[in-house]
Amino acid sequence: MSVLEVVVFVLEMIGTVVFSISGGLVGIERGLDYFGIPVLSMTTAVGGGMLRDLILGKTPPSMFLNPIYVVVAIVTSSLMLFLLHRYGNFVENGKFVSFMGLITFFDALGLGIFTIIGVNTALDSGYHNAFLAVFVGVMTGVGGGMLRDIMVRRTPLVLRREIYAVAAIPGALIYYYLQNFLPKTLCMLLCAALIVALRLISIRFHWNLPNSVEPGRNTTAQ
Repeated sequence: MSVLEVVVFVLEMIGTVVFSISGGLVGIERGLDYFGIPVLSMTTAVGGGMLRDLILGKTPPSMFLNPIYVVVAIVTSSLMLFLLHRYGNFVENGKFVSFMGLITFFDALGLGIFTIIGVNTALDSGYHNAFLAVFVGVMTGVGGGMLRDIMVRRTPLVLRREIYAVAAIPGALIYYYLQNFLPKTLCMLLCAALIVALRLISIRFHWNLPNSVEPGRNTTAQ
């Protein structure tokens, strides 16, 4: 394996693990059972890659041809279930512990990694159209989270006010052009880090997109 292939594989494994954790934490937060948590964890981890492969016409998706990603997701969720069983329902001083901070961090990390992996996959598949490559990259980054949110009956994060997909777009676009001038390995790390930084900074400083409805305005027909 080349250095680039090793880096891509390592990033995919890291992305799979962090998205598995993100999905598992959401499952715990929503009170799912010991079957629902691994299902949500696995869906979050491989959902974006599955959508990417379907868009690129790669069927069956790689998650079925190379089950290592599913195995890693299941192992990660199983470890989370062990911790859940070992430490109860994560109750602290009689109050359920909120995992939103951890969910946000792991979600941002997975977003950055899988967005760049998605763009790189589109390029390696012979698609050098900027719009297609960026779209596939962003869909890879946000797809698993979208499926996760839909499964727990909440508005997908990508459709809310937060800077989420908007953080992935510039990173994907910069990678598309920059990889022609710098080593791909360096470009992948830099652009993934850029996406993660944009996402976390937007959360830290409360940068949000404007709503279509003004805060406090009542849109219900009188």
